[in-house]
Amino acid sequence: MSASMERELLFARLADALEKCDKGILATLGFLTPGEHLAARRRLESLGRAGDAFFFGGYDTAERVCLFLLPEYLSGLLTEGDFSKEQVLPLLGEALEENLFAIRITGSGFRTLSHRDYLGSILALGVERDSFGDIALQNDHEAVVFATRSIGKFLLENLTRVGADAVKCTPYTLDAAFTDGRRYEPIHDTVASPRLDCVVAALTNSSREETARLIEAGLVEVDFEEATRKDLLLTPPASISVRGHGRYRLLSFDGETRKGRLRMIGDRLV
Repeated sequence: MSASMERELLFARLADALEKCDKGILATLGFLTPGEHLAARRRLESLGRAGDAFFFGGYDTAERVCLFLLPEYLSGLLTEGDFSKEQVLPLLGEALEENLFAIRITGSGFRTLSHRDYLGSILALGVERDSFGDIALQNDHEAVVFATRSIGKFLLENLTRVGADAVKCTPYTLDAAFTDGRRYEPIHDTVASPRLDCVVAALTNSSREETARLIEAGLVEVDFEEATRKDLLLTPPASISVRGHGRYRLLSFDGETRKGRLRMIGDRLV
């Protein structure tokens, strides 16, 4: 399915959810990708409905989030402006329990398990990717997965192996020890300008020619949207994804060198 068709499908789902919301029903869209999250937020803003929306994926820095559309009887209880987690979560009630169910997956301790191991094993059970959210690695042998309640219960009963390791799944309530599991490798370099091709070449340690090819092929995303202009000027902070290379963050430009090049500070998701 093309990106434009996927976007139209998302907007159709969003329209259905808004219709429910207008009838006084707390409506939800579950586990949007970062790109879908951005598109849905912009769509709601264009419709003047941003004030009805709350995005949450189980923890503050979640990448895959659920959208909760609050009917008037709920949104009227809240102060104007962006809703805080502390304000909204008590109002969601059963909808929160049905859409955000956390499972802790614990391995034997004898094998190191990666994000790819957990993802592949869950998908191998026939679970659709949009029915569960982030997989947050806690250490080399454990991860926390956020899913709908129905999928969470399915995983509790059926996920017994991850990779080549035996695992145990248990319901989980977030505590002070929880971590999103993301680790970043710092990148320091200099670039001729804040153009996309210059920055991507530095982040990926590639030539400008190779970088231009990647951009023209649609393999580069900036803030979760495809970027096809190599002369696009970037403003930090920015999230950059390069297919085949990884995910990066442009954090800042810290002044110029004596030769007029920009000091770039970024990092790569390990």
